[in-house]
Amino acid sequence: MLGKKSNLRQETISLIETGNPAARMDTILTVLAALELELRIHPRSQSTSSDIEDIF
Repeated sequence: MLGKKSNLRQETISLIETGNPAARMDTILTVLAALELELRIHPRSQSTSSDIEDIF
């Protein structure tokens, strides 16, 4: 269904879903648009190693 909605082959969608590192940015943006999502880029938050330890 996502392949049809994004006008991409199902094989392409499957590669993206499995984390294939060769996925092109324009393909990712096409999938996001089909899902009515957008990519936002912002500065990383400043965290410390103790912040990560708190997660576990």
